[in-house]
Amino acid sequence: MSASGDARVLIVTALPEELAAFADQRLPPGVVVAATGDGPRRAAHGLSALCARHRPSLVIGAGVAGGLTADLGTGDLLVAHRVLDARGEVTPWPDAVRVVYAAAKPGARQGTILSVESPLVTAADKAAAAASAGPPPAAVDMESAAWARTAAAQGMPYLIVRIVTDTAEEELPGYLSRCMDSEGGIRRSSVALSALAHPRSIPALRRMRRTVLDCADRLASFVAALVAEGI
Repeated sequence: MSASGDARVLIVTALPEELAAFADQRLPPGVVVAATGDGPRRAAHGLSALCARHRPSLVIGAGVAGGLTADLGTGDLLVAHRVLDARGEVTPWPDAVRVVYAAAKPGARQGTILSVESPLVTAADKAAAAASAGPPPAAVDMESAAWARTAAAQGMPYLIVRIVTDTAEEELPGYLSRCMDSEGGIRRSSVALSALAHPRSIPALRRMRRTVLDCADRLASFVAALVAEGI
């Protein structure tokens, strides 16, 4: 899915589950799908290398996200018209014509994506982040701003599409925000060890994984349809 050569569209994901969901999609020629890795630093470095390798005409960042506002439910698709992080708003903004086109599809809408350094695991944390994100709807992730800044720095138009896997009111296992590696991603071995130390959280982790897999499949179908239509 990531052979070398020029690409019309480069689709990037962060998680292996997100990437694997595209394996069952029939993508047109000139579309490359690859994973950058999770966390802002891997996202930036990975996309920079992929852009140098493939020289795409459009970058699409796709992945799961947490809802920050009450108007977003599990499985909702959010097409970013604004991307924010601790440094502020990313400019240039996502490609406006493509944002409008994608957000007009059933189940999708425009909104704000806020990228953070570590997962937001409590409803209170999400509410505080929502207040800083501006008007709803808004969702949170860890990579979109890094992808956006990297694409913008190289003069490439970009589009960010996220699907919500946990809502604003949903609490996640608290140890997730402490299971970070030196690159700013989630260390899965630490999550597993923490889950063994907190066995009551294991059912929640299993539900989270099922939701991620289901949502990744829906997101891949949505993005594949967009590129098939020539977005």
